Amino acid sequence: MRINRITIENFQGARAVDLDLGTPVALIAGPNGAGKSSIAEAVRLAMLGTPERVGLKKEFSALVTDGAKLGAVTLDLDEGAIGIGLPKGTQSGEALVPQSPALPFVLAPDRFAAAKPDERRTLLFTLMGTKVKPDDIERRLVARGCAATPVTQIKPILRSGFAAGAEHAKQEATQAKGAWKAATGEQWGSQKAEGWAAEIPPFDQAALVAERATLAGVDAKLEQHTKALGTLEQKANAYAAARDQIAARQAQAAKLPALRQKLEFDQAECANLAAKIEALQAKAGSGAREGLIHELADWLYSALNFIEAEGGGFEAYDVADAALGKYVAQYGPIDGKGDPEAVAALPKAIEARDLMARSVENDRRDIAAAEATEAQLQDAAAPEAIQPADVEAARAKVAALRAERKAVDDRVQALLNAKQAAAGATERTQNATRYHREVLAWLAIGDALSPDGIPGEILSEALQPFNDKLAELATIAGWRVPEIGADMGITWEGRPYRLLSESERWRVDALVGAALAVVSGLRCLILDRFDCLDLPGRADALALVDALGADGHLDTILVLGTLKAAPQAPSDAFTVHWLDQGHSSGPARLKEAA
Repeated sequence: MRINRITIENFQGARAVDLDLGTPVALIAGPNGAGKSSIAEAVRLAMLGTPERVGLKKEFSALVTDGAKLGAVTLDLDEGAIGIGLPKGTQSGEALVPQSPALPFVLAPDRFAAAKPDERRTLLFTLMGTKVKPDDIERRLVARGCAATPVTQIKPILRSGFAAGAEHAKQEATQAKGAWKAATGEQWGSQKAEGWAAEIPPFDQAALVAERATLAGVDAKLEQHTKALGTLEQKANAYAAARDQIAARQAQAAKLPALRQKLEFDQAECANLAAKIEALQAKAGSGAREGLIHELADWLYSALNFIEAEGGGFEAYDVADAALGKYVAQYGPIDGKGDPEAVAALPKAIEARDLMARSVENDRRDIAAAEATEAQLQDAAAPEAIQPADVEAARAKVAALRAERKAVDDRVQALLNAKQAAAGATERTQNATRYHREVLAWLAIGDALSPDGIPGEILSEALQPFNDKLAELATIAGWRVPEIGADMGITWEGRPYRLLSESERWRVDALVGAALAVVSGLRCLILDRFDCLDLPGRADALALVDALGADGHLDTILVLGTLKAAPQAPSDAFTVHWLDQGHSSGPARLKEAA
């Protein structure tokens, strides 16, 4: 990416800057507060669209130089112009900005060291074109000795990346630890779980066989005596029922004399009532007839006379005539006159006679039943007598056998529990061993998928060309060689970046930025504050950028720093721009300065 011209108006400390970048390297110098850093920030704002000194777009007005209302930044590229207007922050030409993740780091190389390790790892993975497929990770896992089954299980998860795979392995290991705890009752520990075995309780198989034989014998006896008890109880119940039945029959047969006497009395009484009714009927024949039955008989008599007078033809005539005949037989002729008292007493007498007649029939039935019971007493065979003591003795024998069976069964169950406990202990040991292996397998996969594992291996392979580029650039500058480790740590001849001095960090940042600019293909680099170096260091830095520009490795390099006066351009690859109070002067070339 070549920047041909930079034009800035009223952006922070840069009031009126017009830089014609006719050479690959632009050395921009000036006193403190001249606006050098504002130029670097302006370029980043135009390309990235994000300000550095304010956090919100509505605060863009603070970026405009004091006393001015409007500001603007314009960059002329080979492809066209890009820029941003202030205070609205309106951008133009955004489509011309290269879409590379390395762009923020070549415009401000110190951002690489400030980034998180994961961000640096992602950037280098992308720039180095490293693409890892699940099949490749599977092969590396197997090569590390990871178990085949969990490797196959985790393979689909790897499509989401190493972090997802490592997290899944961690969860599976946690579950396996929980299963190990459930099997053993203890917390998993790598040393404790190795060779863990459950205690096997003692168990006597011969005793179990003997006790089962004893139990079978007791069961046979119990069955025999239970059946005998059932038979004895049936006989005892039959004897008791027969005894009760005989007593009942004897009591019923004993009633025969009284029943016969009662029959004689009831028959005599029934005869007396019949004679009384005849006497009453004789008297009632000529007596006054009052009451509903007499009124109905009179009405029936009149109706039959009317029917006869009309010539008959009434279907129920015979029935009505028969009913009237019964009335006449009991009370006499319809028009007769009888004893009123006899007429009144006659119904009760008839009712008493009928009641007594039924009593006679009941007496005869009771006598017949008593005579039948008496005959049964004579014909019935005497049942077998069973004594209660015999039944109680049989019950006691069955109870004793049941108690004996329970005692033997308890011993059998205890032996079976011991057998099951022994088998369970063996199974627990086997399960604990299996779960421990699963824990180790998943932990191994988790370690392999962690940043220091396979990702580190792959990154080391991918980092080699980048580290080679760093070494090459460091050789050009005559500096010690920086290196990016698999853990994304930055070192300078083995010393961690955080322990370096300001000037040492600047050298590392410059080398990393230059390497990123070359590897990414952006071919653009901004190196601000090179004045933190001493004179030999500055000479080395200028020699480095001179080589990068003169040899065509980079198209545009901006080197900014505080100097007392405008220096001569080190080579034809340089153009020197002097800044004073936010204004730029014309470029100074080496030949012109000479």
